[in-house]
Amino acid sequence: MESRKNTLEWTHFRDRTLVVAGVVLALAGVFWFATQIRGVLFMVFVSIFIAVAIEPPVHYLAKRGWRRGAATGVVFLVAALVGVGFILALAPLLVRQFNQLISNLPSYISSVVEFLNTTFGTDLSIQNTSALAVNSTAVSDWLSGHAGGVVGGIASVAGAIAGFFIFVSTVAIFSFYIVADLPQLQRTVLSFMPEKRQRDALHVWDVAVEKMGGYVYSRLILALLSATVTTLLLSALKVPFALSLGVWVGVLSQFIPVVGTYLAAILPAIVALSANGTTTALWVVVWFVGYQQLENLVFSPRITRRTMAIHPAVSIAAIIIGGNLMGGIGIVLALPMTGIIQALISETSRRHAVILDGESSSGPAQTEG
Repeated sequence: MESRKNTLEWTHFRDRTLVVAGVVLALAGVFWFATQIRGVLFMVFVSIFIAVAIEPPVHYLAKRGWRRGAATGVVFLVAALVGVGFILALAPLLVRQFNQLISNLPSYISSVVEFLNTTFGTDLSIQNTSALAVNSTAVSDWLSGHAGGVVGGIASVAGAIAGFFIFVSTVAIFSFYIVADLPQLQRTVLSFMPEKRQRDALHVWDVAVEKMGGYVYSRLILALLSATVTTLLLSALKVPFALSLGVWVGVLSQFIPVVGTYLAAILPAIVALSANGTTTALWVVVWFVGYQQLENLVFSPRITRRTMAIHPAVSIAAIIIGGNLMGGIGIVLALPMTGIIQALISETSRRHAVILDGESSSGPAQTEG
């Protein structure tokens, strides 16, 4: 009898051990597989966020008789035109700055030569070609020794550009098909859940769409406002490329959280300094500091109070975590993701009255007389 009991205990122990080992191996296999396709998972994650952001206008058009595919295509086209317009608005500024760099190159070279002569006691001169002369053999030797590095650098830049376009194209395709076939995708996913879970899943999706869409559109409104007032200010100060710089400030200040305005202010300050001098540059800096406070205290709370009510400390922590996990894209997505999580916690958790300083939910505590 005792032997049989020991045998059963051993059998149960062996079975439990095998189950635990199987679960651990399965988790290890899933983790290994996820690390192998982490690039694809990252693109899918970004695509889902983009799909959530553009779902409200697509849903609006679909309710008015548009086919979802056509509505999705129109929304993507508008977004692409906005992106192209942003690039075209900045193109003149970049071309002008590049031309100024080329035209000022001789003066830069003269400054370098003067610095070398003053520092090292040399007697170099741009006009004195013999001091800087090199023979063709030396040039050939230098090119032979550094050709691999030059070619490698060009190939790296070309590869980075190609990788960026591949990433953008893949994310755009994923996002398009997620939004265009959303009803069918929802039916497929919900078919694996019981009815109560289906309702919960639909509620989560509705909250995510509401928060993400509200965040994006509130940012667009603030970006338009920031771009408009910045353009007017720079025009009044006679800073060149006021429109291009206004668009730059509007986009960068709103879609890079916390420090976006200060980063965006660097380029207008530099242009103002180079074109109009120190006084104008200081006015530009003072304006951006003041406008940031005005936006934080007046504009942003009124526009975003129904979309993003996140504590500043939580916002900073979310941005740091998002940047560590996903780099620049994580910084942009940190706040909407935090808003979605916060909204879901608020709507799925019970809230209780808070008792502070002897007060209860029914009013101040009564004291005995």
